[in-house]
Amino acid sequence: MTSMLPTVSEQFTNASLAGTYALVGMGRGGQTQTASIGILSFDGNGNVSGSGIRNSPGTAFGTTVLEKASFKGTYKVDEDGSGYGSTNMISTMSDGSSGEIQTIFLITKAEVVGSVKIAQEVSLMQETLDPVSGSLIMYSATRHPDGGRFSLASFKGTYGGPGIGRGNQVPATAIGVGAVNFDGNGGFTAVDIQNLPANLFNERRSVTFDTPQGRYIVNEDGTGTIIGQNGQAVLVITKAKVVDGVKVCLEYFFVTNDLLPPTGNLVTTFVTKRLP
Repeated sequence: MTSMLPTVSEQFTNASLAGTYALVGMGRGGQTQTASIGILSFDGNGNVSGSGIRNSPGTAFGTTVLEKASFKGTYKVDEDGSGYGSTNMISTMSDGSSGEIQTIFLITKAEVVGSVKIAQEVSLMQETLDPVSGSLIMYSATRHPDGGRFSLASFKGTYGGPGIGRGNQVPATAIGVGAVNFDGNGGFTAVDIQNLPANLFNERRSVTFDTPQGRYIVNEDGTGTIIGQNGQAVLVITKAKVVDGVKVCLEYFFVTNDLLPPTGNLVTTFVTKRLP
């Protein structure tokens, strides 16, 4: 990528992107809503690979489909050391189809490790419109800590956050707040309070949904699934710390598998650990 404006060099190089990063993608301005989670691994030498799950509109109205993809390609941090750069990846879907994804990125947060500035957070802007939803896609990538491993024990204690319904306009839109308590062994309880449409256009109602017995799955790469009586969601751990060999989740992002029934919204949110 070539800049037309002066930039401040902070000596960022390809070596500044090294390790495994949680990936969150959000569509903006499309005809339908789309969001994704995934993992990207940068080798510090210009190569990148990973995998992802995207919630895309289905073929029937009001439906969605989860699409799995793998990524492989290259990246380049601009030689001026400003932290800008670009990626060029091939995305291969589970059905064998493939396409090119190009992004322009900016390192937004870094830490000095030894003598190298290592990116901890990166914003990636996809250059072309998403062919399915027509959306502009913005990705955020946050680095996972080295060492330790993800497991069911990564989730233990109380987490909370807002639920954001994406798509549609008032009255057919929803928001909410919720708290979930994970037991560290695959089970959880939760309380979710949602702001939903009422009988009249300008009226709203608050509805409480309890999950007395839910389940969760954690994969080795920090992705997973939440399974409750009111639906399922895919997740990726976005922030963690290593404690006694376990990567403990401090924040995660989820996307519901299905649209919220009353409003047709796609629900996404970042959820944080209450007492880290």
